[in-house]
Amino acid sequence: MNRYAAGFTLMELMIVVAIIGILGAVVYPLYSESVKRGYRAQIVVLLSEQSQSLERFYTKKGLYSGAENVSPGNQHYLITSELADHTYLLTATRREGSPMAADACGNYTLNHMGLAANADSAPDLTSQQCWGR
Repeated sequence: MNRYAAGFTLMELMIVVAIIGILGAVVYPLYSESVKRGYRAQIVVLLSEQSQSLERFYTKKGLYSGAENVSPGNQHYLITSELADHTYLLTATRREGSPMAADACGNYTLNHMGLAANADSAPDLTSQQCWGR
């Protein structure tokens, strides 16, 4: 009488689990970094939009102070603004508890001259890596 085995052996299942574990260990950090790049792009766009809005206000009024509707940021960054008559400084600070709280790019700043910076970023990162430009 012939008996055919149905299903998988324990060894085959262990090999599949090991392969999935190895793939997960490689893929998860790549996925996580990809998500962080997306969040960085969002805050760069938001800061650029705020800068353009302030420039339009300056064109109409001749000064930055008094501008309203500066965005408070998003769920990952809090945007604060320091508005003077002829200068401004936008700062995007990482929110505690968000995935970006320990991001290597740190906090973002953008001023009235278009100077973009990350003062507290990791020393091996370039502006291109954080700002995407």
